[in-house]
Amino acid sequence: MDLRQLRYFVGIADHGSLTRAAEALRVAQPALSQHLRKLEEELGSELVLRTPRGVVPTETGERLLERARLLLRQVDALREEIRGVETMPSGPVTIGIPTSLGPVLSVPLALAVRQEYPDIRLRVIEGLSGHTLEWLRAGQVDLALVFGAEDIPGLTVQVVATEDLHLVAPQYDRQLARLREQTGGDHVRFSGLQGLPLILPGRPHGVREEVEATARSMGVPLDVVIEMDALDHIKALVSAGAGYTVLSERIARSGMHGARLETAPIRYPSITRTIHLAHSAERPLTIAARTVRDMTLRKLETVTVNGRWRDTALPNSVLTE
Repeated sequence: MDLRQLRYFVGIADHGSLTRAAEALRVAQPALSQHLRKLEEELGSELVLRTPRGVVPTETGERLLERARLLLRQVDALREEIRGVETMPSGPVTIGIPTSLGPVLSVPLALAVRQEYPDIRLRVIEGLSGHTLEWLRAGQVDLALVFGAEDIPGLTVQVVATEDLHLVAPQYDRQLARLREQTGGDHVRFSGLQGLPLILPGRPHGVREEVEATARSMGVPLDVVIEMDALDHIKALVSAGAGYTVLSERIARSGMHGARLETAPIRYPSITRTIHLAHSAERPLTIAARTVRDMTLRKLETVTVNGRWRDTALPNSVLTE
């Protein structure tokens, strides 16, 4: 077994196809197949299955994939360490960004990396915050923005921002007005969510997980009438009177539907979410990955102040998930 065979195997698993992997790795497909066959013979186990939907790792292949990614990252980190930190950062870096933060971060970060560090090959993958955490654990990304990661073992995290969740209703909604009157203020109690027809994203969306965890701890049953992963669609449904949702104030008021919605902060208890920039504590970051990490933090500092999102920062952007 050698590093080249491991890189080829990881490439095959990542691309889900020998043909696509051969193109990406710039290796003839017959040669790639031969390397895979030799690796399987050496290990005495089948590593991939060929299915109508492409090539997928076997259970043994998944184990090898996890270890191979770790080993290759360590080798890349060692290579860059030997070359010295004075050299221009170079090489591949993958970062996972929640879809809701994409409008704020993905393009500005990619432009900055391209302009300042052209030898870094940046890959940005967007998805639900739960997915970015899964990618980080599986070693598919070097860095990820995740919510509520402070208690997750094996991660090195840095706080980026915090935000409170609000109950979101159609404009001039009478039920929201009654819930506010019950508190004598502009907020609503969490218990007020009971009986409301809720429109929430499905799991593993961070908001869904945190709302349900709070509901369980409070003994408050929730009535989720629609699951919808697209946040703009959720807001459209709420503005049309189909139900209520729970989001941050910023996302509720952003975009084309924001003007037709009202929000009230949830209290007793409040749901405060913390977003972290995280990476594995077990896999050392390469110089290029550390460079992207620092640049990501600098970009996020332009839209936050004292750990809260700036009111003036990109009003049509989505800043929560």
